[in-house]
Amino acid sequence: MQTSRDAPETRPDDFLGDLTRPGFVAAAYWGSMLLYGGVLILLWVERGPDNPIYALMLAAWTFILGPGVAIPVMRRVPRRWHHVPRGERTLHRMLGVDAFGRMLSRSGYNRRFVHSNWRFTINRAGLPLRAQAARGGAAAHGACFLIHVALTVLALVAGYRWGALWLLMPGIVIHFYPVMLQRAIMLRLQRLMT
Repeated sequence: MQTSRDAPETRPDDFLGDLTRPGFVAAAYWGSMLLYGGVLILLWVERGPDNPIYALMLAAWTFILGPGVAIPVMRRVPRRWHHVPRGERTLHRMLGVDAFGRMLSRSGYNRRFVHSNWRFTINRAGLPLRAQAARGGAAAHGACFLIHVALTVLALVAGYRWGALWLLMPGIVIHFYPVMLQRAIMLRLQRLMT
């Protein structure tokens, strides 16, 4: 007969058990992404993309999808695509990419959601890791922006002109500008690492 002294010790955080294992987390993440994607398809078929709420739902889905596609996309993108030519700096200035970066910094987004996840410091030794983080961010946001562009084209072909506009606008803000910001960062890092 087991007494309370013989019972295995349990810690308060043990209630999570297998739920914190990477395999379960990945299965839950991709399962929820597939479910969310299925809901978006169903809503498109039933109501069409003309409603701005649909565009916001798509933007939320692609924003959450970004971390899951960062590494697979980064591994498949040719390394030469991550090289940023010096002339692209003019495009960054014209589009106001620096102002977008300052807005993210002042809002606290970078400090709270981006830099808090880094496991390295920004110094000479950490530059290659920072460059890898920039490439991953550009790959993830680029892949998600392509989803917005593809659905925008599909909406135009299907005759949803307003829906196309609604689908493209959030994609520009939450994916296109971050891609351009990451490319601006990569351009600065290229100069520092040579």
